[in-house]
Amino acid sequence: MNKYVIAIIIAVVVGGGYYQFSYKPAQEAAMKAAEEATAAAAKATEEATAAAKAEADAAAAKVTEEAAKAAEGAAAATTEAATTATTAVTDTATAMVDMLKPENFDMAKVSAAIDASTLDAATKTSLKAALETAKGSPELLKAELERVKTALMP
Repeated sequence: MNKYVIAIIIAVVVGGGYYQFSYKPAQEAAMKAAEEATAAAAKATEEATAAAKAEADAAAAKVTEEAAKAAEGAAAATTEAATTATTAVTDTATAMVDMLKPENFDMAKVSAAIDASTLDAATKTSLKAALETAKGSPELLKAELERVKTALMP
């Protein structure tokens, strides 16, 4: 019986040694590899997040720069349009003032200007009739042209 007990003890010692020197190191290596893979994945995720943030910041800066350029262009276009409109209004007003001087009087042009205005129909008719009557008298024509100027250019 002693032999069997010794054989069993030897088998247990050999099996334990085999486990200790074969399976356990493999299990520890697998666990260490899993930990390293997890750490590498976390690091890769962190780096990808930082790269994505940097890319998003760069894209946002580019969009902001493009928006600023577009706003600058729009402001320049608005200024140019305002200048053009101001010039046109000034030129029109100057032409209107010149047209309403007695020495430049042309009944057709003045009537067209009255018709193109936003005055009501009765006022337009009244002004044109008064001009028709006054065109033979320089003093009366001057007074009526002033009246037309006041009506057209308040």
